[in-house]
Amino acid sequence: MANEIRHASATKPRIIPWNGDTQAMDIDRVQAFSGGVNQPSDLVYELGRKDKICTDLKILEETCTLTQLEYGEIEFYLALANKSSLPSGGLLLSDFDDSLVDIISVGKDKFGGTMEQTLWLPKLSLNALTFNIANADSRVERTFDLGGDFFKILKNTNKIYMQKIVTTPSGVSLAPQVISLADPVPTVDPNVAGKYIQRILRVRAGETVELNLTTDYTFAAPSTLTILLASTGDIYKIVYTANSFGTAGDYTSLNDSDLCYINADSIKVTLQSGTGTEVELDRLTGMNINASLKRISEAVIGLQEKLLKNVESYDVKIALNGRIKDAKIEDVLMGQAGNNWGIIDPNEFKSDIVLRVYVYEDATKSVFKMGYKVIGASFTDTKQDVNANAFWSEGINLSSDNLLISNVEVDIDA
Repeated sequence: MANEIRHASATKPRIIPWNGDTQAMDIDRVQAFSGGVNQPSDLVYELGRKDKICTDLKILEETCTLTQLEYGEIEFYLALANKSSLPSGGLLLSDFDDSLVDIISVGKDKFGGTMEQTLWLPKLSLNALTFNIANADSRVERTFDLGGDFFKILKNTNKIYMQKIVTTPSGVSLAPQVISLADPVPTVDPNVAGKYIQRILRVRAGETVELNLTTDYTFAAPSTLTILLASTGDIYKIVYTANSFGTAGDYTSLNDSDLCYINADSIKVTLQSGTGTEVELDRLTGMNINASLKRISEAVIGLQEKLLKNVESYDVKIALNGRIKDAKIEDVLMGQAGNNWGIIDPNEFKSDIVLRVYVYEDATKSVFKMGYKVIGASFTDTKQDVNANAFWSEGINLSSDNLLISNVEVDIDA
């Protein structure tokens, strides 16, 4: 029996990278998902009139936030960065600068049921990511915040988001290429007369551009798409809406092959000052890495979107929470780990601190899955607390401007 309202089990989020030779993929182990839009507006008045003349509707403000269990797989990070494989040395924050993604969430009438609609969050940029261990007995989580300028709900005969990826075969040099979209056929956009294709991206020689109807391609209903000047090796990512999945069927699936989750007991955290002694932090009760990409968000004349979203800087904050015993973290910050230092003075703290987080398959820590690394971190603040008849606790915060993510252990060790 169908649910009267949509249950979480009847939805599945999916990410569609824009750039490069990349593929759409399901987003697995999602614990919380939010997609929304805000409509900024101004009421316009004039002298001699009491009521508004009209309302000036500004560019939409689209948001997407999702929290995912850490399960030791890097594919979602790669999709966010529009990478088909891990760059040499690992992923850096700069790899997310120019990447764009669509995130959709299919909605069915019940688990395994009939498609009803799709929430489509187009052309998102990554604004922040967080690696979080809430406490020593918790499951490790990742959280991602993205933003954009568009928001769509697909329903009725437009309820399916489709992306077809086509590569131009050999022997074609700036010549027409005919592509059939017969399975499934596109549904016309009810908001724009005669519009069947929502977007076409062309990847040529590593550069991705969005094509324009008439000048770059034509479409003849019900299913004939013609790229006007195609060349061998071009990759075309064609997005349209449809009434069914076609003969290929539902493109979402359940992932029962990867780990369900990774717990805090499967994490190793180390701290090091420069080339000094690397110290394992074995009394942490919680820790957090938050990396923010500080983007401008500016419109340009002639477009109804904030096209300029360049990253000005990166802000990485590290929170280390634990019990007080022997000032192990402070020794590292002093650059005196292992030296039995007598006086801890924040005026002497170093600014070359390296944080390494190793994520293992289980508590035996025998199989490395992936890791996170921050270099050049410096002390921000600390606070020590205690209540009557209790043990002391401490929080130490650090900051930097970089984060490396990799599933190659030597990248984290380096």
